[in-house]
Formats: sequence, structure tokens, C-alpha cells
Amino acid sequence: MLIVEDSPFQRELLCALLRGLGLQRIQQVDDGGAALAILRHCDDELPLLLVDLEMPGMNGIELLQRLGEERIFCEVVVVSAREEALICTVESMLQAAGVPLLGSLRKPIEGRDLHRLLSQTGQQRDDQGRAERLRPLPNEAELESAIQRGCIRPFYQPKVHLRSGRVTGYEVLARWLEPDGELIPPADFIPLATGSGQLCELTFNLVRQAMQHLLSLQDESISISLNVDISLLANRHFADDLIHLVASAHCRPSQVILEVTESALMDDPLVTLASVGRLRLAGFGLSIDDYGTGFSTLRQLSRLPFTELKIDRAFVCEAHQNRRARAILYSAIETGHKLGLPCVAEGVECKDDLLLLELLGCHSGQGYLFARPMPAELLGDWHERHKSRTSLSEWCDE
Repeated sequence: MLIVEDSPFQRELLCALLRGLGLQRIQQVDDGGAALAILRHCDDELPLLLVDLEMPGMNGIELLQRLGEERIFCEVVVVSAREEALICTVESMLQAAGVPLLGSLRKPIEGRDLHRLLSQTGQQRDDQGRAERLRPLPNEAELESAIQRGCIRPFYQPKVHLRSGRVTGYEVLARWLEPDGELIPPADFIPLATGSGQLCELTFNLVRQAMQHLLSLQDESISISLNVDISLLANRHFADDLIHLVASAHCRPSQVILEVTESALMDDPLVTLASVGRLRLAGFGLSIDDYGTGFSTLRQLSRLPFTELKIDRAFVCEAHQNRRARAILYSAIETGHKLGLPCVAEGVECKDDLLLLELLGCHSGQGYLFARPMPAELLGDWHERHKSRTSLSEWCDE
């Protein structure tokens, strides 16, 4: 543990609480600069960081910004007495930088709250561990080779109807899995695919695999959700190619939901709107993904024939404790109700998240509480074991 706090009293309080939880390897510094120097010289095992925001030297915000810039991905707990809005801003900054955030603690700190956060340590890490996050990013040639070798595969995360507890579908999540077991997260190769012009090939490669896996379930009530960058829709051939691919796989378009990130800009509105209209006419579902995180929400909702509204995990996680996040979550669900769009909440990780979403009238949920993303090899067995659930309580009791 590394405590970054300029107040001697607060440092001693944190040390006492941590020792009371059985933790002994604790370092203390009173400035962000000193903490950065320590973290730069750590070996593979980075300490968990408890950081205050207000400090006279390098403050906590600058320290956390530098961690993201230098790709030092230690797990972080923000400790502050400042207003909720400022803390939410810092949390969003960490999310954008890819720095794993366990959560935030308000001063004065309670031991039970600290224990709750520390019990989650490790859950924010990639499957290969924190040390793997420091590896060099892949290049264009390596990505092209991975696509051709079939190393980029679909993983599946279930969507669950919150009133009945029934599994309604699965989101396809791209994962780069090398033969030696190395797993490369999408944040390390999706931007590369977009910038290098390989995104279309990667997307169709995933669609072909997903259609085979959908057929193998032999369950016509199940849908598959696919992330489609809106730049692909600006390609006038994309809609025809996708319609043909799904038809040739003997799948029904009504079982395929295309998730479009709402913050994406339309490079060519004429072609984009035509593509979306033709895909919707063919029977594909259309979901506005990461709702609430972009700047064009209302305009996109008015221009595109969405059939689903997907609420970003940032407004779901800790909404039962965060008043501002809860207000935005409620507003998003109400918007969906008024537009006749079922809402799917991402990032459902605990029973409190689930109960709040059910109370607010959210249609469906997706997150670690139900299942982590799974490879196709595990999908069939998982679906058989869970497809006949008829109560939300069965998920809470699992």
C-alpha cells in the first residue's frame, strides 16, 4: 500500500485502519511527486495507491494524470473531503486514462468503507495481471496477422431481463488471444484497427464467428449484440455486406442488435443514415451504446431508429451511493420509457446495483454479477445451465 496524503493525522489514521485489516506493507508520502518517484521505480508488483486530492506540492489530480500518461497502472482509491462533483470528474479522468479505480472514500474515513473497497482489489486488473499492462502496444502488421490467424475472437457477456431474470442475449466483445495464452485487451487494438483501416475486416471476422455460435445455441429467443463503429456505416457497401453475411449464415437479422456509440460523429450523414435505415428495414436491432457519455445524445436519438438504449457503466457503478450518478441513471431510464426504448444497464456488479435498477424500472442488465465475458467454448454450457431461469432472485442467490 502507498498512502499519498499531506496531513500527518490522516496518514496515521489510514495506517491504523489498514493495520486493523491485517495489512502491514504500508508506505507513506506527503506529496504526489514523491509518490510518482516511488511508482516509477517499482518492479512488476505495483502498490495499491490511496491518494488525497489536495496537497501543497504535486496534488492528487496531477499525480493521477501523470500515472495515465506514463502508463503506470496501479490500482487507485481516491480519498478526499471535496465535493462529489469534483470526485466524479477525477473518476472520469481515471477511466479515460485506463487507470484502474477501486473507488472513492469521503473523509472522515470509516473502516468498513475501506474494507469494502479493498476487498475488490484485483478485480480491475487484466487477466494477465498488472505487469502485462506495461507491454508495448501492438503494431499494424501484428494486428493484420492476428486477424488472419484467427486470434481475435468473440467473448460473450449475457444480458438479463430484470423483471423475469431470463437471459435474453449476449454482447460480443472482441478479445485478442495468442496461442501462448496471452490476452490483449480491446483498448490496446481497437483504436489501432480504426486508425489503420482494418476495423471493417476485424468486424466482419467477428460477425462470422458470432453467427456460428448463435446458431449453435439453438435458441431463437436469444439475440447477439455487436459493436459497430459508426464510421463503418459511412461505407456505402457495409449494410449490403452485413445483410448478406447474416443471411448466408442462416441467421435472422431480428436476432442481431447493432450497438452504435452515441458520441461518434457522422462523417457522411447521407450514407450513414441510409445504411442505418436499410439495416433497420432488414430487421436488425439498433442500440445507442454508452448512453449519456457523448455530446450528441438528443440529436442522435431524433435522427436514428434506435430500438434499445444502453446506459454506460459509469452511471450504474455505485449509483446506489452516489446521488449525482443515481440522478443521471434515473433520467436515462425515464428517457427510454418515454421513447418506448428498453434500457440495458452495463456494469451491474453487485446486488445493490441490481436492486436499484429494478426499482427504477430498467429493462435489462449486463455485468459481472451475472457473468464475466466468456469464450465461445464455455458459452453453450453456460447457456444451458442458465437459460431457464424465471426469477431475478436466482441471480442474487448464486
